[in-house]
Amino acid sequence: MFKQISLATIAITMLAMCQSASAQMGQRLKVGDPAPGLSIEEWVKGDETSLENGTTYVVEFWATWCGPCKKSIPHLTELQKRYEPDQLRIIGVSNEEADVVNQFVRKQGRKMDYTVVVDKRQATTRAWMKAAGQSGIPTAFIVGPEGNVQFIGHPLAPEFDEALEKIIDGRYNQKLMSQVAGHLEAIDKHRKYKNWQQYDDITAEVIQRDPRIFYFLVLERIKVFMNEQKDPAKAYEYASEAIESYPDDPELLSWIAELIAFDPEIPDAQRNLDIALTAATAARVNGRPNDPRLVQTEALIRFSRGEIDEAVSLQEKAYFMAPPRKKSQYMPKLREFRKKQQELKASGDTD
Repeated sequence: MFKQISLATIAITMLAMCQSASAQMGQRLKVGDPAPGLSIEEWVKGDETSLENGTTYVVEFWATWCGPCKKSIPHLTELQKRYEPDQLRIIGVSNEEADVVNQFVRKQGRKMDYTVVVDKRQATTRAWMKAAGQSGIPTAFIVGPEGNVQFIGHPLAPEFDEALEKIIDGRYNQKLMSQVAGHLEAIDKHRKYKNWQQYDDITAEVIQRDPRIFYFLVLERIKVFMNEQKDPAKAYEYASEAIESYPDDPELLSWIAELIAFDPEIPDAQRNLDIALTAATAARVNGRPNDPRLVQTEALIRFSRGEIDEAVSLQEKAYFMAPPRKKSQYMPKLREFRKKQQELKASGDTD
């Protein structure tokens, strides 16, 4: 489900990213530049690879003796497991002796479950770390699917995870974020002081620049219209417009559906499950009909509407579509829906 994130939190994160990029002015390797290649002496763990377009890479510089590096290992392992191999490839680069790195990696076992390599005469370190003006480790470089460096920083920093998720989802554009940093601050200010006309105008302007990057403002507008401007009709009119306007963004349509149907800040009496279902169905049918996440969203909304048989059928599809290692995420709801279905049949009632 969509994770509820405040506009203020997103604005702060974006500002931190933009400030980090600005601090790199004058360096030979900056955010936005094409990623250098890898010069590797030994592939200690994981298959040999190059940085290929279409996949996001995290190139992390570390050492076996580095305490903070050791603390980042479980997190990097968790991230590698979270995403499919063609979505994300994490590569840990050490410039230590190969036997030292091999011994450390063997001892870590599956706790260090991502690609680990030994730098070739520090060539990779020079091309990345030195060129970017970085001296401390661990330092992580995120390389986007188009082959450009999109982030440079600590792998345990909050903005690292935020940037990585957006980059993988195709919802990150450092140049655009830099351009609208002031707009985001203004939006937060106008919302705080209830300057609603200014809020409406600026949010619409920012969204128009790239709805896929600024999707969160679409969701924020629905909530603000509903809860803060106290205008449910305006909120649902805008939600319906968004469903029509963004047919090629199934995730956003699914998030709109979930927001309307399940957001705890929206009173149950004001939920419009018809519009929620329209959004969820559009996400599944017109977007990616074989995406189990989108199928489950519609199943959840069908269940909330009392359409139990439809909910069971959709949740079964979501379960069987899901890859083996993720099926457990879909089984609890499938059990819940089937249980309700059996209860209704036993009572002689149907949906």
